[in-house]
Amino acid sequence: MMNTKKTSIIFASALMFSAVAAFAEGDAAVAEKQTSLLQKLDSLNQSILGLRLGGTAKAGALTSMASSDQFLDQSATQENQGYTDVNLRFLAQPSSETRLDVQLRLHKDWQSGVDENNNPAIGHWFSYDGNILNNHVDFNLGYMRVAYSPLTIFTPQMEILQEPEIFAQNRVEALAARNLDTTSRRLMQGLNAAYHSGAVGSIDNIYAQVTGSRMRNTAKKNDQVFFDFDWSDRYAYGLRGGVELFGANVGANYVSVFDRRLSTRSREMELNDTIMYDDNHVLSFQLGFDSKKMLASLPITFGINGEYAMSWWDIDAETMSPSPKFGTKITEAPYGDLMDSVIYVATIVDAINNERGTVDVMDEKGSAFYAELFAKGDFSGIGFNLNASYLQNDEKFWSELASTPNYTNNGVIFNANALYGDVDQALVSSFASGNLENLYFMVYNTDLLTASTLMSSGTATVLSGNSVSENMYWRLYNNFKLAHFYRNGYDANTMKKMEVAQALLMMDPSVNLAMPLGRATPNRKGFAVSLDADWNDAITLNGRFSQYSEVEGDNKFTTIGAGLGVNVGRLVPSLARKLEVQGSFEKTTEDSYFKRSAQRIVAGLTADIWGPVALQAGVQMLNKKFEGDGFGVGVTGLPVGMSFVQAVDEMLLLAGPKVRIAPESYITVRYGMLKNSVDYQTINAVGEFEKKELSIDKNLITAEVTVNF
Repeated sequence: MMNTKKTSIIFASALMFSAVAAFAEGDAAVAEKQTSLLQKLDSLNQSILGLRLGGTAKAGALTSMASSDQFLDQSATQENQGYTDVNLRFLAQPSSETRLDVQLRLHKDWQSGVDENNNPAIGHWFSYDGNILNNHVDFNLGYMRVAYSPLTIFTPQMEILQEPEIFAQNRVEALAARNLDTTSRRLMQGLNAAYHSGAVGSIDNIYAQVTGSRMRNTAKKNDQVFFDFDWSDRYAYGLRGGVELFGANVGANYVSVFDRRLSTRSREMELNDTIMYDDNHVLSFQLGFDSKKMLASLPITFGINGEYAMSWWDIDAETMSPSPKFGTKITEAPYGDLMDSVIYVATIVDAINNERGTVDVMDEKGSAFYAELFAKGDFSGIGFNLNASYLQNDEKFWSELASTPNYTNNGVIFNANALYGDVDQALVSSFASGNLENLYFMVYNTDLLTASTLMSSGTATVLSGNSVSENMYWRLYNNFKLAHFYRNGYDANTMKKMEVAQALLMMDPSVNLAMPLGRATPNRKGFAVSLDADWNDAITLNGRFSQYSEVEGDNKFTTIGAGLGVNVGRLVPSLARKLEVQGSFEKTTEDSYFKRSAQRIVAGLTADIWGPVALQAGVQMLNKKFEGDGFGVGVTGLPVGMSFVQAVDEMLLLAGPKVRIAPESYITVRYGMLKNSVDYQTINAVGEFEKKELSIDKNLITAEVTVNF
């Protein structure tokens, strides 16, 4: 033990002297040196047993000033936020192989700083993780991120070519507020264990994995809250295994997601209730080859990856219906003249019983297949990565854990308290305020937990149309506590197939129009080609082209995109600082149905100005059109309530300085300008369609201090 402590002290001392030397060097190298040293310290900390505390503290202010001709006269036009936000991470390491990871989030709004209320901490990550049995077994217990394959367990991600650094940082922060990241691993809660054998004779690796997770919880307060509607628990489990040999790999995956039927007994079914049970099972086989293992001396690596999957989707409906119970009795009735009668056994209704019954509503089977060729290499400082893929997914293929994206859009982030006219209000609440606002921003605050902030007084349950008295929420009047609220366009929940069918129409077409559910999108066939190239990390090029069509249907989707990034600091070494300029263009079109199209133009700048001061800037412009009559009603556009949206134009400008005050700690000041206009048609008072425009402009000013410890 003493030797271990001495070694740690010596290593830490060496790092300290290295840090002093690093600070003495030029400005351009300081940040890289500091980051490298922090990584070494983190690696050292991983080997030290005990309890460690780290995290991030942030204090900031934000103001959003909105203007629109559609605002009502009494509408608020400015929203202010002042806050202190702390994320605490506790790492308890009882041994060199296992650790407990607990993360707490505390948030305090300056506006409510004088309120005498409870301000609870949110525990947003609890996991017990380990790497045991001589590094052969990894396990997670609690929160975890898991990915099997693109057709079984996977999270579809969006790609924005040459996304400026200022936008990428904002998107990461918005995702983190929902416990999400930019990887394709799905956020789950449960148990996960993976085994890797390592080299065994001529076999490179044998792997196996098992995962179990609870996806939803049965409703607990349906008598109080009408939207607490999940009548059954939902679970998922997965199994996978495979072998890697001479650069080739063969594997199989099985995933099942199901509603636990007995859990509905926690709630009494009412007469004429109907509960839907949704079960989804997917079995897939993977095959791949990578030449790197066998041909390591070549300057180029090539290979192929493929997967074939079969899915089963089953829906049963359980109902409660009245069922008469019959009995008999001996009855005498007149027969013939008045002096004659007949005695007979009559059937009577003894009682009415309420009986449960289960009906098979839907049972579908489907299959999906994809194959991807890849080649990558480096010749004289020119690196490239080329991919070409083909896929074909049946219309009835469905894989829930591989299809649900974490970006949902359809939320108003800034100035949510603005008031519009009736038609415009319906459009804003249903069609949202803009893709760019949802992609890059979120509002997180604490407010009093009251009936107005917690509940809606629409209906008692989704199974009843009876109106509800506002007085039903008297229970909350003595529950004045501060609670945490988010306005965020991201969501970690998975959607069932019937839920996705409803959501698809409102998904923003500027994100993955052709493949909104990723590679597991049903009813698609087609190909995609992508190329990424760079020269000495100074010039980067991106190219994208894809064309998909429906397996059942005539719709076709075409995507074309290109990006260019130039790091002037690498081209001109005498600058000794980072100066990067980026830009991209991408367009996707749909040739029938609603004839949707989405065009995105991106430009960005990241420049080290002087010492710790850097300038970041980015601009994005989106144009979305709906030029088809998808429902054949004689009006073009996307139906939203009683309106038809025909075009959307968005623009986001974000710029400001970023000052490094310590390793991984910064002061940032930002100015942002959001513009959003929606062209639509709606029915006027005389029953005729009238063209209208909803236009909203927002100016943002933010200032934050972020410290990592």
